[in-house]
Amino acid sequence: MSDALFSPLIFDLHGVLLGRAEPPGHLPAGEVLAQLRAAGHALRFLTNASSASRRDVAAQLAEAGVEAAVDEVYTAAMTVAHFLRADGRPRRVYLVGSPALGEEIERTCGEFVSWVAPEEADTVVVGRAPDLDEDTLRRLAAAPRPLLVATCRDAAFADGAGSHAGPGQTVVRVERALATQALVLGKPNPYVLSEVMGLSAMQRASSVVIGDSPRQDVALAHLAGTRSVLLSSPGAAAAGPAPDHRIEALDQLLSLLCR
Repeated sequence: MSDALFSPLIFDLHGVLLGRAEPPGHLPAGEVLAQLRAAGHALRFLTNASSASRRDVAAQLAEAGVEAAVDEVYTAAMTVAHFLRADGRPRRVYLVGSPALGEEIERTCGEFVSWVAPEEADTVVVGRAPDLDEDTLRRLAAAPRPLLVATCRDAAFADGAGSHAGPGQTVVRVERALATQALVLGKPNPYVLSEVMGLSAMQRASSVVIGDSPRQDVALAHLAGTRSVLLSSPGAAAAGPAPDHRIEALDQLLSLLCR
């Protein structure tokens, strides 16, 4: 195993590599990441999204000029599927979320998962479902104390078309219906780094999380024992833990990480 694999640079996507233009006079994201690769850094791409497959995410990055292999991409759907598979018990699952989330669970868990009606579930998986209706919530409330697993608590997300309701709004509605708190496996939960990526404590200590959210990306780094770089706009202030470094353009990573 090369030394690079012990210290991956872990990039958030939306607001960092997608849906963001670099300030004038700075290198585009794709060129910055190409130089980081050339310097020997392993790259990983981490998103709380669960409505796109890893292949779809890699294609989105390619459209933005960023080279990413499918096996370098980690999604919240993949994290939830890994958790269910690692548990090893057969589960009767009801999905509140996108088909892509269900497909990832099916692909990873196979015979360990059977899909059932809301009231028959022993496990409820929640992602983004803005069209969730009250009848489904009432039926979920009749389930026999199911385990509630959620992708993330993101209240909203932005893309080129604007801002949209995030999974967090759906999670709150299901929690109220079931009168329980969800196990949230997306950022800032460090499960994805320790269990899904399989990074040891020593590997995490030499890794770096690069993101634009103190409450998700920087908090993930703090909980996982990695370093953090916060990408922010000039003069921007946001609540959350303090990062190890702040930058205003991605090419500033080169002076930080390629000395």
